[in-house]
Amino acid sequence: MSIKRMDGGGASNAAQAAAQAAREAAAQAAREAAARAAREAAAQAAAQAARAAAQQSQSSFQPQAARNTLKLDGNAAPPASSLFTENNRDGSVNCLDQAADFISKSTPQLQARSEMVFLEDQRAGQEGQTGHVVVRQGERILDPSSGKSYDDMQAYLREQPQYREVGSIPGTTAAKIFATEPGSPERAKALASANVSPELQRMMVADQPPSVPDNLPDPANPQDYNVSTGSAQVGPVTVNYPDQPGPVQVEFSSSLESEVEREDGYVTVTMNAETSVSATGELELKAVSVGGGVSAGNQMTYEVRMSEADFERMRRGEIPPPHPLDPNTLPDGGSVRLEQSQFTGTSMEAGVSYHAAELGMSSDIREGEGMMIEMRRTGDSVQVTAGPKQFIENEGKISVGVGPVSVSAGRTDTLTNYQLRTATFDLSNPQGQEAYNSFRTTGRMPEQDGAGVSNALHLERVTYESQSEFGLELGPIELSAEGATNTGDLLITHHPDGTTTRSLDLVYGGDHPDLNISQRFDQEGNLIPGSESYTYKFDTDDPNMREIMVYAYTGDEAQAKAARDSDEPLVLTLTREQMQQLQERAREQPMGHMGLGGLLSDYDGNPLDPTQAASILAGSPVYNEFRVVQELFGLSDGGNNPPPGTLQIGD
Repeated sequence: MSIKRMDGGGASNAAQAAAQAAREAAAQAAREAAARAAREAAAQAAAQAARAAAQQSQSSFQPQAARNTLKLDGNAAPPASSLFTENNRDGSVNCLDQAADFISKSTPQLQARSEMVFLEDQRAGQEGQTGHVVVRQGERILDPSSGKSYDDMQAYLREQPQYREVGSIPGTTAAKIFATEPGSPERAKALASANVSPELQRMMVADQPPSVPDNLPDPANPQDYNVSTGSAQVGPVTVNYPDQPGPVQVEFSSSLESEVEREDGYVTVTMNAETSVSATGELELKAVSVGGGVSAGNQMTYEVRMSEADFERMRRGEIPPPHPLDPNTLPDGGSVRLEQSQFTGTSMEAGVSYHAAELGMSSDIREGEGMMIEMRRTGDSVQVTAGPKQFIENEGKISVGVGPVSVSAGRTDTLTNYQLRTATFDLSNPQGQEAYNSFRTTGRMPEQDGAGVSNALHLERVTYESQSEFGLELGPIELSAEGATNTGDLLITHHPDGTTTRSLDLVYGGDHPDLNISQRFDQEGNLIPGSESYTYKFDTDDPNMREIMVYAYTGDEAQAKAARDSDEPLVLTLTREQMQQLQERAREQPMGHMGLGGLLSDYDGNPLDPTQAASILAGSPVYNEFRVVQELFGLSDGGNNPPPGTLQIGD
């Protein structure tokens, strides 16, 4: 009797598939186990090889014999170490240890901008001996062993020509490596994961620069050594302040290096001062703690930013810590910042509170909140700015010069609507010094320019954003346009004479040029004739667009070709009258109503108001950046008749 298949062979196929799956799973498990074993063996081999390399008497980077006899403590030469063996917490100090300490104690932001650079000694007889390590931040080179900094590696090598760069590792990677146990499989894994070359892993470093400071660190007391400057920690010093009787004692925090922020050649540090008020109402300092706190009397906390060179001069007692209210004690290029809460109980409290109310920040004067005041010195000029704490702490700046006032919010992009008050004092002018002294006593900033006082301004910044459409009222004209994401950033400058300047930055989502509209209004709010301008920024890397744009406005073939390779933006500026001329020429073009002429006209064919036309030219959904450039080129008659406006390459 035959047996019939009832499932079309399905059960048999399933059994075969299951068997095949089981075989594949077993094979996969075997492969994974083998890979695991191989990784562990590789890690152990790497660790063993690195230990052996550290003990070898000769390699391309290792010493044949101990030839560096520089003494750190009078008894021993600086111990050489490698990336695999270095322990930056063992109390022994060499250049790798100092560089590792500098990286480890840096903020995450500075670590991300830093890298550890390894240098080979090329001097005759030193080949293959211990090398040296420095830290690079951007282009700047810091040598923690000597405390010196250099503009770039070329400048460093001019002073230390015996060295040659042989490799580097990012600061964040170095921090992860040194967080593992020296000489351990974990350190070997960290080095392998970071793709550090075997040569760099084995390189022994312990060099000191030829010019070694007299105050070398004591390995028995490493906490007394400033690892970021290569100088011994300075104890309390006594300083004198101008116009203040008696000396003032200055103490430095024992953990100062972990409390300061170093960036771009500047040091930012918090200071605490014990204060009193003189018979004449002046704020006097009794004691100052740099990076620490004072425990007696009234105190004022403030933040100081100064160059690294001035910071070291202050540590040595050559200059006093800046007085929070006396810019004559502030080094050139430095700044002092105080929160509104620090003025409570002083003669300046009422004036500072007035400005807080003026700027819409009077509701909260708790520490860490509300308004902040900054004094920034450049030569004999001191710019005082009052504004939101977030603006000033993030290096926000007010730029005043030729052309409209501009404001940069610095490192923050979350600050939107805010107000600022600023004035600049000329301390070389007796009347300017007198005006500053009045501010120092009353807390009220001047609201009018005068002898020794300039740019007394009240500024308002308002940011708008919409996904589809926004309307901004700029004086008597309302602007609206459609786009992907439209943002408008309006800066209103209140001038001492009662006039106002309104500068509106418009950014349209998608492929459109940025637009700035600047206008000035009289005391009654009327637009001052001839004050209006429209500036377009074409930030494109399209070589064809750049070439025809430059050729349209110059007719110069060489300039146009050169513009193809430039990465600078193309900036086109038109006055109100020039915008009207542009509209007229566009309408006069053959079939102009189908092109730019129609875009800049209303439904009846009449020209739009120039400001409205300026906005539409930048943000029209049917005219992207390239089409605008094509239309402008069409108006130029092949470069023989440039369109209205002024074109420049670069901001």
